[in-house]
Amino acid sequence: MYYIGIDAGGTKTTAAIVDKKQNILFEYTTGQGNVTVHFLEAKHNIVEAIHQCLLNSYGRSCQAIVLGVAGIGSGDKKKRLQSALEGIFSLPTLVINDAELAYFANFKNNNGILSIAGTGSVFIGKNHSHFKMIGGWGHLLGDEGSSYDIGIKSLRILARKLETNGIHSTFTEALANQYGIYNSSQLKHFVYSSDKSAIAGISLFVYQLAKRHDKEAFQLIKEAGEILSNQTIQLIKLLQLTNPIHVKCKGSLFEKNEILFKSYKESLQHYDKDIQIQIGKNAAVTGAPFVLKNK
Repeated sequence: MYYIGIDAGGTKTTAAIVDKKQNILFEYTTGQGNVTVHFLEAKHNIVEAIHQCLLNSYGRSCQAIVLGVAGIGSGDKKKRLQSALEGIFSLPTLVINDAELAYFANFKNNNGILSIAGTGSVFIGKNHSHFKMIGGWGHLLGDEGSSYDIGIKSLRILARKLETNGIHSTFTEALANQYGIYNSSQLKHFVYSSDKSAIAGISLFVYQLAKRHDKEAFQLIKEAGEILSNQTIQLIKLLQLTNPIHVKCKGSLFEKNEILFKSYKESLQHYDKDIQIQIGKNAAVTGAPFVLKNK
């Protein structure tokens, strides 16, 4: 028995045929799948991805479709998407939040917390039948500790320097030279003409500076790790989890930024030294079989 798992995010949609043991038998990637941003475009990409799965030799044995969609709630767009896909493909279809799909991929039906930090940030945990999520508000309302947050904070530091005594720290000089920002007009143009991913991309440059022992850059990365840890602790308390507490981490910040991950772990284990923390290994699409078992 096979399933189609779909991870539909703001930049790409990944669809895969998955078996009960979480093996990926076929995978296909296409454009953005966030229906809350652009419903018709996202729906088109999701339909294309499902078609490609069903055309595969394993496709005829697929029993259901499980979609994890960024930012999806319980409103009209969720119902519209589910109804449309069931009408097109005549397969049972379940639409959930992408973080929930990633949780099942990495915890199956076990208790724990999945912390996700990349361009944005979100935390999802489960204690028996009780699920709770913190974050996932997007860059205007939240995403604290994320790549976007690090990027915009870096630009704010540069803005303050431009307002006062000019660019005199090694951090702001490096930032100004990297992005060609030497005055307030250039800074405003950069910020208001850049999309979210471009601002988030600054975090990689900040990380590179931190590795070269720039104190301001290192502090920004360290503080981001602590912010992410504090949100994880808040979720532990809300769920009333008790030891052994297992935390798994996904997303580019945890997986590619060892300074941030170290700060996150140290802050979390300062709260409780027995918390088990590791990088989540399983792709979100592999959560499909376990979602269906629990719905």
